Amino acid sequence: MAFGAGKKIVQKNYSGLAIHDDFLHFIELDEHNEVARKASAALPDGCVVNGSIKDFHLLEEGFKSLQKKTGKLRQPVTIGLPAGDTIIRRPITFPKMSIEDIRSTIDLNFEEYFTSRTDTIFDAAIIKTPSESDDKVSVLAATAKKSLVDKILETAKKADIPAGAVEPMNFAMLRAIPDIKEGLCLFADKHNIIATWEGFGIFFRTVNSLNNFQDILNTIQFIGSQYRNVQVYKIALAGVDFQLDDDAGIIRIEDPYYAAFGLAVREGHEYGLDLRPSEYIELERRRYSFNPNRLILWGLLAGFLMTSAGTIFYAFMTIHKLSGEIEGMRDNVSEMTIRRHALEQANSQLENQRRHTEKILDFLKGDIPVLEILNALEVNQTNGIKYDNADFTIGPLGGVNVVVDGKAKSDKDIITMTEGLKEGGLFDSVMLPVSQKDQLQRKVFKLVLRVKDVMAIVNNAARGGSAHGK
Repeated sequence: MAFGAGKKIVQKNYSGLAIHDDFLHFIELDEHNEVARKASAALPDGCVVNGSIKDFHLLEEGFKSLQKKTGKLRQPVTIGLPAGDTIIRRPITFPKMSIEDIRSTIDLNFEEYFTSRTDTIFDAAIIKTPSESDDKVSVLAATAKKSLVDKILETAKKADIPAGAVEPMNFAMLRAIPDIKEGLCLFADKHNIIATWEGFGIFFRTVNSLNNFQDILNTIQFIGSQYRNVQVYKIALAGVDFQLDDDAGIIRIEDPYYAAFGLAVREGHEYGLDLRPSEYIELERRRYSFNPNRLILWGLLAGFLMTSAGTIFYAFMTIHKLSGEIEGMRDNVSEMTIRRHALEQANSQLENQRRHTEKILDFLKGDIPVLEILNALEVNQTNGIKYDNADFTIGPLGGVNVVVDGKAKSDKDIITMTEGLKEGGLFDSVMLPVSQKDQLQRKVFKLVLRVKDVMAIVNNAARGGSAHGK
């Protein structure tokens, strides 16, 4: 019998991982209940013995070897516990109540149904039995050691396998066999003999190694004593090869992935068990479930981060803009400072010029015949002579001195000018200037003149003296 074809059971991909004695089987189903991928990995000797995990380091090696074959697993994988590591009690009858209330009742009265509560984890599911009644419910409860389940979850995490539910494998495998869904049936493999009623397990027996059919017959007799007037309808065998004279009513399961398939369809089935610690289940539920409050919080956080990022960006751009404006203002201040210094220098030059002009005006307002002096200088100015400046000063005894700065092309021009000034009769003395060359090879000179008595000059001017004649 091959698994994977048939009616649609699940709506999305689900995976199952079955831990057998010598190997691991993994199967993943798509939303149409078809095999999406499957893989198998051998387990080292001594890892699982007689349906019980003995060495978790070896189990980790097996998980990692399987993970290399499957590739990255993104969705939770239901892991099946071997039969030797779980205890499944015969159905317990309760008054009609919810499964949550039933779990609480079992928890409060745990030792009435199982042994010590220490290091024990359990789960329960409502099932159907031949002795069903309207005011009662039948419950199947299973236990395992919490430390063992913790180690399996830790080992799966180390191997990068996302663990979903941890379920007794002998409980899960019944979901994979469609031919034992009617009436009372029996299922058996190497380590399990299970009686089912309409697909629900009602009796579980664990054996080290099923070698003969007699153990199955003994189980049938026991079930008959518990539920009278109910006959076994079919027997399903997986992984055992009994030679029977009559195979009528015998279903032989050849596909070794039957247990992994039963684990994979857990989420789409009407009942299941989960032996993970409650805190682990709650953590995973929060991780994979839709939570409006969490969505709102994430939205608020995202909005806050976006607002903060926008504010920071706006502040950065504003600071950058202000920095540019400040630099521009600094440049303007620097330029204005330079202009202010230039204006101060120009103002100083203008002030000096004003003072010089005022001095000249003072001379012009007085009795000094400035025009006569300037006329004498102009008359004796040859083409080679250029006057730059003329300063008038009044001596302590009333005499007038004139200092003339100028340039000449040659010493001959300077001598001609001085001789002309001496002969003009306007000056008492004409000091021969000392000259030097500038960068253009012109003679730079300073001429010192002493003006004669002012009244003599005036009289001379009235007579049409030589100063004007020249």
